[in-house]
Amino acid sequence: MSNKDSWNSADLVNAYVNEHALQKPEETILGIVKDKLNNWRMLDLGIGLGRTTLHFAPLVKEYVGTDYSFGMIKTYQKLFPETNPNVQVRLSDARMMQEFESGYFDFILFSFNGIDYISHEDRIDALKEVKRIGKKGGLFVFSTHNLQYVDNLYTIKLHNGLRYSAYQCYRYFRLIYENGFPGKYRDKDFAILNDGAHHFKLNTYYIKPAAQVEQLERLGFKNIRLFSLKTGGEVEKARLNGAGKDSWIYYLCEI
Repeated sequence: MSNKDSWNSADLVNAYVNEHALQKPEETILGIVKDKLNNWRMLDLGIGLGRTTLHFAPLVKEYVGTDYSFGMIKTYQKLFPETNPNVQVRLSDARMMQEFESGYFDFILFSFNGIDYISHEDRIDALKEVKRIGKKGGLFVFSTHNLQYVDNLYTIKLHNGLRYSAYQCYRYFRLIYENGFPGKYRDKDFAILNDGAHHFKLNTYYIKPAAQVEQLERLGFKNIRLFSLKTGGEVEKARLNGAGKDSWIYYLCEI
C-alpha cells in the first residue's frame, strides 16, 4: 500500500480527529509572524483534519488549505462546514499546484512532516512549487524528520503492562527487518525509513538538519531558521551536528 493510500484509509483519518493543538515550534513561529498575518494570503499544505486551520485561518486575509488525501478533505468538510468566504479547503497535491498562480501566497505552511511522505525526487518538485507560488520575500514553514534521531527509534520502552512490552519488542525487531540497524544511516544525508508510524503503514523521509539547510539553499530559499520540536526554541546552525534529540525539526525560510 502506498503512503497516499494509507493516508486515505479510515483508521489513519480517524487517528487525527482529536488533534487540535499547535506544536511548540508552531507556536513560536506564529508569535513571529502574527502581527503580519492579517495582510497575508496563506497556503496551508497537508491540513489533515484542520489542526492548523483552527489557529491560522482566522488571522489571515485569505486562507487556502489543501491535502492530497481525499479521505482527510472529505472528513474535514464534515467536521467544519465552511461559511467564511475567505477560507477555502480543497484537494490538491503539493508536487503539482498548477491551480495557483506564481507569486500568489505570502505565507506557506507544510506542517506535521507532510512533506516526508513522498519520494526524494517528488520532495524537490514540491519545494520548487512552493518557491514558484510563494511571493518573493514571503515565508515558508515546514517540518521534517531528523535523521540524526534515528538511533532513538530503536529504543525499547519497557512498561509494566505485558502487552505494551511485547509490542515494544516486536517493534524493535520489525524496525531491524524493515530498515536494518541504525548505524547504516550515520553517513547518509537522508533516507526513507519505515519507522513504525501507524503500525508500519508509512514510509517516511528523514534528513539531517545540515543537509536540509543545504537542500533549501540550493533551491533558492534564504534566511533559513530552525526550531526544536522539544522546546520550540531556535536551533543554532553552529550546533546542527548535535541536534539529535528532536525527532523532527521545523524550518522557517524566506522564499
